[in-house]
Order: sequence, then C-alpha cells, then structure tokens
Amino acid sequence: MSDKWVEVEAKTIDDAIKAGLKELNLEDATEANISILREPEGGVFGVGGTKALVRISVRSGFKNNSRSYKSRNKRDTRDNRDSRKREKRNFEPKKPRVEADPKEQLKVSIDFLQGLINSFGLDGKVEGELEEKNLVVNIKGEQTEALVGEKGMIIRSLHELTRTAVQRKTGAGTRLRLDVADYALKRKEALTIYAERLTKQILEDKQEVMLEPMNSVDRKTLHDAVSEIDGIRSYSEGREPYRSVVFAPSNTEEE
Repeated sequence: MSDKWVEVEAKTIDDAIKAGLKELNLEDATEANISILREPEGGVFGVGGTKALVRISVRSGFKNNSRSYKSRNKRDTRDNRDSRKREKRNFEPKKPRVEADPKEQLKVSIDFLQGLINSFGLDGKVEGELEEKNLVVNIKGEQTEALVGEKGMIIRSLHELTRTAVQRKTGAGTRLRLDVADYALKRKEALTIYAERLTKQILEDKQEVMLEPMNSVDRKTLHDAVSEIDGIRSYSEGREPYRSVVFAPSNTEEE
C-alpha cells in the first residue's frame, strides 16, 4: 500500500470515496486503492446511525499533487499536539465515578421512551422494572411494532438513544435491556426453533453450516440452543458487525 492515504467518513460510501479522492488530488478511482472499513447504517429517522468509513491510498505508479502532502503534514503535526495533550491528561487525577440512583434512571428511561412514542403518534405504553441494577424496559402495544425495524435495527438505535438520554440526565452510565412489542422474546423463540431444525439436518449431512451475520444477543441465543444437543458444536467467526455463528458436527475440527 502506498504511504499516501486518508480515511474518510461520510453518509454514503460514494460520498466518502469522492471526498478521499479530492483530498489526495486524484482524478478518479482508477488511481486509488479503496478499502471499505465500515458500511453506513441508518438510525431512527436519521438519528443514531453510523457513517460509512473508507480508506483510500494512491495506487503505485501514480503521483498526486504535493498539496496533499502539505495537508497531511499539517494534520500529522496537529495529531502530535493532540497526542501530547492526551498524554498530559493521563497524569491528571481521575474524577470519582458517579453512582446514579437506578430508580431515577428507570424513571428517566420510561419518560424518555413514552415521550418518544407519543411524538410519533403511536398508541403504546412503556413499562419498566429493576433487576438488581439492570433497567428492564418494555414498550407494549400493537402499533409499537413499527419501532422494531428489520432484524431489530430500530430497537438497537432506540437502545442507544435511551442510554444516552439517561446518562446525560443522571450523569452516569447504566445497564439497559430494552424490548419492543415482545420482539426479543419472539426472536429468541424463533431462533431456538430454527437452530434445533438446522442441527438435525447437519447431523444427517455431516457438513458444517455458517449462518448469516448476527448481533451478539442473537449469537448467544443460537449457542445456547445447541449447547445441549449431542453431536453438534457451535462457534463464532468473523469480525463485527459481520460476525456469524457456525454449526458443525462435533467430530470435525475447526479450521
């Protein structure tokens, strides 16, 4: 890889590539090596999503304008100053950890989510309880199924938004479990049934099967589902957010 490279964030992969090519003073993508480090992911009505991240380097044999070197040198100098500031801060005494009242945090989370669904015009009710120091919050109501999203994508965004709201209001982090219209329970039951059916086929065919990428909660459900089944083992493979569960006969060795 060339030593002339940039990493760029943008709403879309195309926008990130265009910005990177412009910064490196390249005319088109044929003059560059492009690596997609992160796919964009939408949030709730554009809130809470993640931007695309790409790395672009100058392909061997191409020369770009020296202006990008100057820009890069300025950025490196600024990064060095920032690094020295961070090192200085590391020697400063840490502030004591703030312990928030779980009951207060539960109320904040319920009020925040109830206000959210009311603003969306949905007929639903938010309920919650404490399990030790964990906040367990459920959004009930048929109309609230609109807040689930494909494979629970909107729920995950709601989860992050609620955690952020609680932290800003109470000054401390929290452990939150959020469910909408019993999606988590239904999803767990469906995955368990799917795993049991799939393992029967694997035992007959003696071939391992890699499932589609899933989040850590769904992967745990699948691992738990086959943990008591004789002749089947499971393991995870790949990097987040593309990490998948693999089912295999227990008499085969993991590659």
